[in-house]
Amino acid sequence: MTTEPEHTTPAPDLTIPLSAADAQVLGDDVGQLAMRLGAVLHGLAQLRAGGASTDDLATTILMSTGLTKRLEGIRDAAVRQHAAQGGSYGALANAMGVTRATAQSRRDTLLKKDPSEMEKWATDGD
Repeated sequence: MTTEPEHTTPAPDLTIPLSAADAQVLGDDVGQLAMRLGAVLHGLAQLRAGGASTDDLATTILMSTGLTKRLEGIRDAAVRQHAAQGGSYGALANAMGVTRATAQSRRDTLLKKDPSEMEKWATDGD
């Protein structure tokens, strides 16, 4: 009988392909996004394994909420710039995985509003 874990090989570090130029433009946001993603993936592992404490679950909720808000800001900024550059509703629909009518409705609704704080963060880094 052994007390060694079944798998002793450590999991490889997560590698995100990002050019040096992209990392430079993003600055400290690279680390912040990676930290949130890592925390969300850890939370997902805890959910699948079971037995997460309420504190663990609260951390997962906090980090996933923060990551989701940033991702929504990135998406909305991209949709806004896609429209400004004359992108078609059809191309937007393909990118969003929705019908053309849904893409048109979502883009038109977005363009009627001022950019959100997270959308400004996505474009300006502030």
